[in-house]
Order: sequence, then C-alpha cells, then structure tokens
Amino acid sequence: MKNPHAANYVVGFFDLLGQQRALRGQGLLPHFATEEDEQAFITTLKETIGSIASLQARAEQILLASLRNRRDSPLRAKLDKKQRALWDQMHRSKVSTQRWSDGLMHFVSLADKSIKCPMTGIYVLFGLAGALCFLGLSTSRPVRGAIEVAWGVELHSGELHGAAVARAYELESQVAQWPRIVVGPNALSLLKTQAADTAVDPFSTNNKALAEVCISMLATDTDGRSVIDYLAPSFGAEIEIGVHIDMYERALRYVQAQIVEHEAVGDAKLLSRYRELERYYAARKPIAQ
Repeated sequence: MKNPHAANYVVGFFDLLGQQRALRGQGLLPHFATEEDEQAFITTLKETIGSIASLQARAEQILLASLRNRRDSPLRAKLDKKQRALWDQMHRSKVSTQRWSDGLMHFVSLADKSIKCPMTGIYVLFGLAGALCFLGLSTSRPVRGAIEVAWGVELHSGELHGAAVARAYELESQVAQWPRIVVGPNALSLLKTQAADTAVDPFSTNNKALAEVCISMLATDTDGRSVIDYLAPSFGAEIEIGVHIDMYERALRYVQAQIVEHEAVGDAKLLSRYRELERYYAARKPIAQ
C-alpha cells in the first residue's frame, strides 16, 4: 500500500451495556417446538439486536436534528445572502459514523480543509454523546462512552483506524466503567487551546466560542475524570433536548432498580457504580415545568 495519510481525529466511542448478559447461553438458531419457544427467541432478539438498532437509529436522529437546527435557525433566516454564506461555512460539519458490534463510533477529522470551523463537529459530538447517555438510561438501555483525540487513518471513507480509535476505546472500556461519557486529556487540551485562541477572524472566533461551550458542558466526576454533564441546565439549553422531568424520572428509576438488583446478588462493583450515578442524578434534579 502507499504511505497512509494520517491526521488527528476526535473520536467518540459508545458502548451499549448489558449485551453480553442478554446473549449468555445463546448458540445456534434454536428449533421452535412451540409458539412459546419462538416468542422467547423473539424477546431475546428485541433485547439484543433490537437494542443495537435502536441505538443506531437514535444517534442518526440526533445528528439529523442537529443539522436541521443549524439549517433552519431563525438567526440564519435574518441574514443577507453574503452573511448566510458565511454562516453556512461556520456551521458546516462532518461527523462520520462507524458501526462497531454492539456500539457506535463517531469521529471528526481535524485536517479536513473543507471544514472552516472544526469545533462545530466537536460540539455536535459532545451533544450526541450526552444525549445518548441520558436517553439510554431513560429507556433502560444504558450507554457508556468516551471522547478522545489522537492520530488516525481512514483506510476507506468512513472507516477509521489508529491511535484515535485505540485511545477512545481504552477510555470507554477501562475508565468510564458505568453509564457516563469520559472526556480524555487530549480532547481537554484541544478545547483549552481553542478557547485561548486570540485570532479575530470569524472562523477563529466561532471555534473559540464553541470550545468555551464544550468546556461548560463538562464536570469533574468523583474519580477526578472529566465527564459530560448532560443533566446540567447549560447542556439542555445548548443541545435543545432538554432535561424533561419524565425522562429524568425514568432514568432515575432505572438507576435505582439497578442498585436493588446488584445489592441483592452482592455485586459490590456494580452497586458502587450505580450509587455514584444515583448521587449524580440527586444533585442534578431538574425543576418541573
């Protein structure tokens, strides 16, 4: 092969939890001796493959909604033709999707010359990550994930390999540990660098503003890790999914049910993780509208 073209990428790696447990004991396609046997297998399909399909569809819907919000913005509609062209350049992004077994990977290239404001894609990625985590808990399909920056190579369009994938996966699988989105040190460094930029051209100014917004979406968790604070009012205001009280209550009920379940079977590790999550929800209870 020719020398591969490497560039820095921002990668979000998201994993749908509970799949191994749901598939435990499964093997060859079973013979259905009775209608009950068939219905039991359909239930397994819905809990496994159906959950993966729902995660993929949800992510696609969130990305499309983000695109519509930028395209149909009331502010954009008030601009003249020249200003609108500048707006479109500033808000253009390319967030690629790579499906990965029972999870998803989304990534943004920092070397795409057609994208004038790379922070737009990173902002979209942050919003997607927080929304997936919150919606996952509210539908009893928990998701954990991580966002990190490193080098990567697209061997084929939309197919990323390299350190960016490895670092994001490492954070998701070894550090996140429970339903939350961990943001890695390289990603934090990138945000801080962009937020400190003093250039005054429109694209640099927009990058700076979006970096500041992304930083405002973060919180420091009890283990010192930076995580997306998706229950914060500032997150809901930016992403426009809102922290609706019914969604919050469904998510909290799921978290509390997991505490009861893990306490009953004596799983101290998972019990402590879901108690951490319960404390987070208790500290971020939204005000009913």
